[in-house]
Amino acid sequence: MFEEGPLFSIKNDKFNVVVLAAGLGTRLKPETDYIPKALVQLGKERAVDYIVKKYQYVADRVILAVGYCADLLENYCRGKYPTLNLQFSREEVSDLAGPGTSLLYALDSASSRLPTVVTFCDYLLQDTFSLEQDALGLCRPGTDAAVLGTYKTVGKVVHDAVTDLLPNPDMEENRKDGFTGLFVCRETKLLKAITYGVAQEKGVRQVDYAFDVVRPYIHKVRSVPCYLSKILEFGTEETLAQARSRIHGRDEVHPA
Repeated sequence: MFEEGPLFSIKNDKFNVVVLAAGLGTRLKPETDYIPKALVQLGKERAVDYIVKKYQYVADRVILAVGYCADLLENYCRGKYPTLNLQFSREEVSDLAGPGTSLLYALDSASSRLPTVVTFCDYLLQDTFSLEQDALGLCRPGTDAAVLGTYKTVGKVVHDAVTDLLPNPDMEENRKDGFTGLFVCRETKLLKAITYGVAQEKGVRQVDYAFDVVRPYIHKVRSVPCYLSKILEFGTEETLAQARSRIHGRDEVHPA
């Protein structure tokens, strides 16, 4: 059974919470023929509901990067969460270029005076973790509560710090220290400077989230590994079925 674990800040800090949810969800079709990935039904609620409930107590604002079926997602969230400070960073579907570009646009709505959490709409995290330090969410397999996808990059951890991000040499099998995309950033001014600088140098559509944004950041700011073992990933039809099974409390489906 998937149990919700809302996040809290020991220091009572408030964050920019950026949810990257602009993509087409191509690997989830036909589920996403008419709705965005964030509105996929999981148990009694939509995927975005689990994300909002995870971060609502630490969010000064929730910035949703939207593109595909943006009106549906925006109207749903505004109707269900009228008291939450929701902001929407819109991209035209024809201009979608990946999470790095989505983050670039979303940061326009982020306060430079607040720390920032970046997450993806297709990762539900049962783990609770600290927000008091700069951190990267790394996969740590080993629990039957997990539904694990593939990880394009892995974190290099030295002396309890993530010192680098590297291409995953075996995306089909290697999940240890896989970078889930979760990024706790205490220095939002620096994050903006890095992201905007890359966009100016390479072009808006060429910003790579992991290597052009997160990697330069952790080279400048000590970032700790945030090990996650209770992940529900639903980027494909197979993992969506597994995630639904976990949420409904059935244990006959094992991690990918």
